Amino acid sequence: MKTNKILAGLATIAIVFSSSTLANAEEVASQGSKSNVGFTSPTEGALTLVNVADFDFGSHPISAQNEVYKSQTDTVTTIQDIRGTESGWTVQVAQNGQFKVDTDELTNAQITLKTPTISSDSTGSATVKTDVVLNTDGSSATILDAANGLGNGVTIERFAKDAATLDVPGKTVKVAKQYETTLTWTLLDQPGNN
Repeated sequence: MKTNKILAGLATIAIVFSSSTLANAEEVASQGSKSNVGFTSPTEGALTLVNVADFDFGSHPISAQNEVYKSQTDTVTTIQDIRGTESGWTVQVAQNGQFKVDTDELTNAQITLKTPTISSDSTGSATVKTDVVLNTDGSSATILDAANGLGNGVTIERFAKDAATLDVPGKTVKVAKQYETTLTWTLLDQPGNN
């Protein structure tokens, strides 16, 4: 027991002396260093359309009235800009002709991209165009525009359910089949003027 008390006392004295030695230590020298990291532009896929929106306007009874059919599902168009240039970009979309099934055409039907938004999951930013009417003659319409410095990273344009509409005149002849058209989405490597 006496040996344990002596050892405990010596350990306490050793801790006290070592603490006072550290407290009285003087700084001998200090020196700065550098840290760095570099980035290069990828050789492929630096500016790309990751995916584009499809629009499903559903299936409806034939009507002799003017009808407006709303998109049935959420869909997105995603742009990735990892060029490292902050140059901006523009997305345009064109409708490649009228809705058709076989030789039957849905005359005077018109798609309007009414209320798209930028998703909160985006790391990039861009200006969304609303109430964009697509022409069936194949002409392009700007739907998204990232000014210099804004489109870096991933920008997601969200078309929520009902964000796109299809207007079909009552006088248009309709057959009981599924009509289709295609859209061409184009990403330009500069901001638009629209």
